[in-house]
Amino acid sequence: MTTSSPLGESVAKPSCHQRLALGVDGGGTKTQAWLAQIDDQGLPQIIGRGIAGSSNWVAVGLETALENLNSSVDAAFAKAELTAAPIASAVFALAGSAAEEVRREVLRFAKQRLRVESAQVIHDGLAVLQAAAPGGWGIALIAGTGAVAYGVNQARETAIVGGWGYWFGDEGSAYWLGQSALRAIAQADDGRATATSLSVAVLDRLQIAQPREIISALSGGGTARRDAERDARRDVRMAIADLAELVCEAAENQDEVAGLIVAEAARHWSQHIQCLTQQLKLDKQFPLALAGGVLGGSPIARERLVQQLEVDQLRPTSVEFVAEPVAGCLHLACRDFKSLPEV
Repeated sequence: MTTSSPLGESVAKPSCHQRLALGVDGGGTKTQAWLAQIDDQGLPQIIGRGIAGSSNWVAVGLETALENLNSSVDAAFAKAELTAAPIASAVFALAGSAAEEVRREVLRFAKQRLRVESAQVIHDGLAVLQAAAPGGWGIALIAGTGAVAYGVNQARETAIVGGWGYWFGDEGSAYWLGQSALRAIAQADDGRATATSLSVAVLDRLQIAQPREIISALSGGGTARRDAERDARRDVRMAIADLAELVCEAAENQDEVAGLIVAEAARHWSQHIQCLTQQLKLDKQFPLALAGGVLGGSPIARERLVQQLEVDQLRPTSVEFVAEPVAGCLHLACRDFKSLPEV
């Protein structure tokens, strides 16, 4: 498995604001913005990077999502030592932006607030594919706070599996892993299931003494506007998602229960991929791009996925982890820039 490298950087400052391109990747945890100057060969030279909180409107609301999007772009301009300036081309890959009304709001925001001449809002899976596969086709599997698989075949037909959100989907996500751990701890405490080292690990993380204290510890977590219902839900969701790393660590340390949870996650991931191969008629021959904190932060998660793919007779031609999907956004922004008329 290889790790994709980011686009090249340059310390040069842009001489013409009309040659600025912007890529923004926003998920359930953070939003990354890369600002670049397009050189004479049409290639991006990164001059500023910015980071802010979540821009997934489903999780944080549209207003907060746009605020975080704006903050990430402002930070990129500040890093480039530039004041806000017109941007020729921008591509936004925002989790949860499939709804048409949200896409319209983001595009309006890009035009009016960020002064972008040409803007696109794309699925975050497409950004992952663009960063990993020069051909722009294949399957992207994202397992972070949420979980979704996105596919493109060589005829440029697309399909999505998963990404339904944590209420009734996102199997294999960090939230799902954390929730599975809490369920295992509760059942073990009741005597309904096998004991697990996750109990000690989670109690230590939450700084409590007994499993029965977990509910109050989670509901009291977070620091931002606890009196706001949406923020309270987000704090609990993120606190549960943060437990995913404990599950993977316990699995690596041979905890049986944690190992079963990670294996079940791998079955969900493989099923997502298999459904896409069927829908897009990929004949099980495709490049596979991985992204997200779960797959990026845990070797055992990636190992179990590869093993499950073999069991399911899915043999991707390549498997690449994309550390920074925002690179794919910037790649698309540069391609769009080339098609713009001369100023």
